[in-house]
Amino acid sequence: MGLDIERRNKISIHVEIIKEFSTKALKDVLLLEKKCFPKEWQYAGVAEYYEAMLKDKNNINIFLKDGNRRGGYLLAVPFKNVFDSLKKYDAALKFNEEDDKTKIYLETIQVLPEFRGMGGAGKLIMTMCEEGNKRGMNKFSIHARKINGLNEKIKKMFAGKINESRSIDAWHYGGNEPYEYKEGDI
Repeated sequence: MGLDIERRNKISIHVEIIKEFSTKALKDVLLLEKKCFPKEWQYAGVAEYYEAMLKDKNNINIFLKDGNRRGGYLLAVPFKNVFDSLKKYDAALKFNEEDDKTKIYLETIQVLPEFRGMGGAGKLIMTMCEEGNKRGMNKFSIHARKINGLNEKIKKMFAGKINESRSIDAWHYGGNEPYEYKEGDI
């Protein structure tokens, strides 16, 4: 335990926004995916999926880093680009043409265990908001996991800015765990 605290005190986290595709970035995302999520959540085609996500200039790809070591990753995509696939599993999801063209969807956030508890997820999310604003995105949405407390973190980070919040008993893309859908202003 003492060694873990000592190591955490030596970690200096910062973020890196990925602007161009690289095989190194893809390898790091795939490694983070394996280390951060349960084996049951791993799926065929994940390499092709993340390659496409990293290459799409409309997406926001951000790494959490300690020096050159990548310890976390966030992917956000324009809501309009993922609405149809999300709607299949969230019947209550609505699309408003006027509002939703400026909404970013937080698709995934991954943080290695040794990087947790240091504000890294918050840094990733705030960087997503800043980058989204630069791109004319002023709203966000997320299906936030309950078991790890991401739903509560989002609630605190965006206090007074959440426009919709509802519980989902079993989210398909999250191992059929309970999630909360949230959307609000950046």
